[in-house]
Amino acid sequence: MQKIKFVRLVVLLLSIGFYSRQVFSQNIAISGEYIVKFRVKATNVQVVGKAGLVDADTANKSAAEKGERIVTALKGIGIREKIQAGGMLHIDSVTPEKLKFLESHPDVEYVEPNYLLSLDPKQMGTSQDEADEQAAQNAFEAQAAAAEADNSGLGVTAGASDSYTQSAANVQVTNSWAIEKPVSSTAKVTVAVVDSGLDLRHVVFANSGSIWQNMAEVNGITGVDDDNNGYIDDINGWNFVDGSSSMYDDNEHGTHVAGIVLGVGQDIFKFPVRESKVRIMPLKFLDANGSGSTSSAISAIYYAVNNGAKVINNSWGGPSYSRSLHDAYKYAYDRGVVLVTAAGNSNADIASTPMYPAALDAPSNITVAASTSSDRKASFSNYNTSLVHVFAPGYSIRSTVPSGSDCYSESTFVASTCFYSLSGTSMAAPFVAGLAALAIREMPSLSAYTIRNLILTGIDTSSYFSPYVSTGGRVNALKVIQGAQGYVVSSQSPSPVYNPVYKLETGSSSGSSVQTPAGCGLVKAVAEEISSQQGPPSAAQMVYAMTVIALMAAPVLLAVGLRTKKKKVVRQHARYSIAKQLMIQIGDQVIQSASETLSVGGMSFSSDIQVTKGQKIKVKIADSNDEVEGEIVWSSESNSFGVKFTNITDSLKSQIQNWSTGMVPLA
Repeated sequence: MQKIKFVRLVVLLLSIGFYSRQVFSQNIAISGEYIVKFRVKATNVQVVGKAGLVDADTANKSAAEKGERIVTALKGIGIREKIQAGGMLHIDSVTPEKLKFLESHPDVEYVEPNYLLSLDPKQMGTSQDEADEQAAQNAFEAQAAAAEADNSGLGVTAGASDSYTQSAANVQVTNSWAIEKPVSSTAKVTVAVVDSGLDLRHVVFANSGSIWQNMAEVNGITGVDDDNNGYIDDINGWNFVDGSSSMYDDNEHGTHVAGIVLGVGQDIFKFPVRESKVRIMPLKFLDANGSGSTSSAISAIYYAVNNGAKVINNSWGGPSYSRSLHDAYKYAYDRGVVLVTAAGNSNADIASTPMYPAALDAPSNITVAASTSSDRKASFSNYNTSLVHVFAPGYSIRSTVPSGSDCYSESTFVASTCFYSLSGTSMAAPFVAGLAALAIREMPSLSAYTIRNLILTGIDTSSYFSPYVSTGGRVNALKVIQGAQGYVVSSQSPSPVYNPVYKLETGSSSGSSVQTPAGCGLVKAVAEEISSQQGPPSAAQMVYAMTVIALMAAPVLLAVGLRTKKKKVVRQHARYSIAKQLMIQIGDQVIQSASETLSVGGMSFSSDIQVTKGQKIKVKIADSNDEVEGEIVWSSESNSFGVKFTNITDSLKSQIQNWSTGMVPLA
């Protein structure tokens, strides 16, 4: 037994060294499936305007086509989908040898596993606030149900004015309707609902004229890709689960979300059904179990952007960072699309318990937390005062659900089966998505970046909200619409160029759900094998175990030995791994980049710009109003250029110290 304890002790010590690999390997991916991003030739991708975007799209299409030839030459790999707009391929049946070949290929930018994404089930609250909220909602819904039961159960009381009854929160929806443009006065804004599909025949959608139509396919030939977008007969959207034009919602989530989007602009419980102010583009990537893949999600996002959606609602997520999903968010931002993302329902800080795409920092992304009707944080809602932006009603929200033929006609409509109350940040996000579409409708010339800012400033603040979201508030529909109507577009309000700060661990196959025992996994396997035996381990087992441990420890010991021979570098200032957006000025040239490490004495940054040792530069760091002067230095230790600050203000020093509070300095 003493020998077993000794082996376990060694295993524990070695596990510490391999901890980061173990955590990353827990990401859930589809076995054998990968997303490959191919490099594009240099193009004018940063130019703001149509020409630059067209150049980028052409370059990505060419990269995907070249990538198809590269992969096809590797016999046996399957190409499941070509995502031309992103310069990507979704592939499967990849052997480890072929995977390594692709990862090292000069035309491959990165390879990552095809991670799973899903609906995030709500965790019911148990606090007194939730109990009070439930009682208030029960009374509120009983009142609404009584009104709907009148007029033969077809809607609200005959002759009554339209009202907003999906939530009792004081979001001033009906007040915003009073000042909005009439329905017939402007084009409908399209909101893509990337979700589990939509019951297209539900009377609320069918009779409101709210379902998006691809007119090229409507007026085209059945069985032909009339608009050459890669999807045949995609009249109302696309099903990325089974590759068809049928988007029937076999989960109910997507239909419920779509009803919330629609309901911000009209009373969805009023009959006859009102004409909609927005259109819903249903894009199905989640199956009946609420599960989908990253490849399908990004395909849906690219589809939405390229088919005219101005807002995309994403009420789903997962714990795995995906660079391909990050790139899809950048693509949407660059083309003026507002992204609305649910924060998740684990009552967790998404900085320490990640949720993606909620934690992605695209400048047009709005990550939404769920509030109750009594303006408290819903107990299940995720939060973070930087990554999560605003609250919206997300507790017991009544909306549309599929219920067969009962919901297909106003004459046979059964309200009790075609509407249902659900809770979650999944319900909060579409409220914001619908509101964003209405704001665009009021002022179509506004950029996605400006629309986001209008929503984040059109809020009701509260001390109950400030510990959880960056704005400290809950959206107010009237304030947002007033802000859009009164906004003066000028040359002084441009959208910033967005260069994502990618997480470093992506682009590796180590996130695959199928792992060859290695690192801590191999040690664990050895320990479990020995521990499972009855009685003390045999001599052969002990030799085997110690040999494996020695082989694993050898590289670590070698690295330690080599480092002890190096001259110790004594740093004047502690440096930290801090990623911040940078504006770098070298002479007359201004470049966007991102920091990798930062200290009060200097920084390193990621960029392809050409620099030389001793060059003088100026740097402005995001979240700071101060500019710092510096000079380019060369680090032989990291074999890279960096910046030594030569003139830094006390306020910027203080900010850097605050950013690094609680962080462990780098070696």
